[in-house]
Amino acid sequence: MKRIIILSLMAAVLLTGCKQCPAQEPVRKMPVGVQLYSVRTDLAQDFYGTLKKVSEMGYQGVEFYGEYYGHTPTEVKRMCAELGLIPFSNHVPFDQLMNDIDKVIEENTIIGVQYIVFPYMDTPSRPGVDPEKFKETVARIAEAGTRVNEAGFILLYHNHDFEFAPLPDGTPGHDFIFDTTPEDLVQMELDVCWADFAGFNPAERIVKYAGRTPVVHMKDYYLEGKLSGDPYALIGIDSSNATESEGKFEFRPLGEGVVDIPAVIKAAAESGARWICVEQDEPSAADEGDRFAGIARSAQYLREKGLL
Repeated sequence: MKRIIILSLMAAVLLTGCKQCPAQEPVRKMPVGVQLYSVRTDLAQDFYGTLKKVSEMGYQGVEFYGEYYGHTPTEVKRMCAELGLIPFSNHVPFDQLMNDIDKVIEENTIIGVQYIVFPYMDTPSRPGVDPEKFKETVARIAEAGTRVNEAGFILLYHNHDFEFAPLPDGTPGHDFIFDTTPEDLVQMELDVCWADFAGFNPAERIVKYAGRTPVVHMKDYYLEGKLSGDPYALIGIDSSNATESEGKFEFRPLGEGVVDIPAVIKAAAESGARWICVEQDEPSAADEGDRFAGIARSAQYLREKGLL
């Protein structure tokens, strides 16, 4: 009799499920691309070969950064098609987006991207440097968004850490960008590394602007101690703001740094993101300058998470 009771209880658990151990819901799959700035030196030496390696890693799309190393937009489109890569987005330099929008539209129409991205705000326009100039620049970005929208693209704003500096009224500059521009003209490409570095939870940012963050820049980093200067200067990218610091900053492949990547993936999936875009500005020390190593490990990480 005892055996029958035990078997009956086991059957009941299997039929009803264990309430204390709920099944984990699968994350909505999003296509995964890579920001080619991550492998820029390789791209300069062998454009097609670098795209081929990216494709072989399993990435489905690529995001350019306005540099084609002597190749025409038509050639770029052809290479991507041959390799099965979707050129879904393009970062366009500040001056070109602000002052030569016709050329931007022409080139990106040929390449066939969906998103045109404002990638980097010049120092004089930043909220922590000149709040009024920052607001003027945001208004100009919205004007560019109008032209981009009319041409059939979506304009995205890609952040670094400095956008999160507060304006005189306490509003983070990043909030100001999206709270004062029309949603159909300016949308978000959240760089989760820089949001986290600035002290803002990237998953919460995505949820806050749900439906307005079609592309999420997946980037991880390691921080030891406290930096007293510009992290770009400290890793040798920008020497104009060089300063000494006792802290240590390093870009890392996904899952090897301090960003809560699983939480970001969940937020992106639930908030309507259309693309996950991997970026690693510089190789970690362990990879000894090999730019492919980091994005390869990030691809493997996302594969293990069921996204590739």
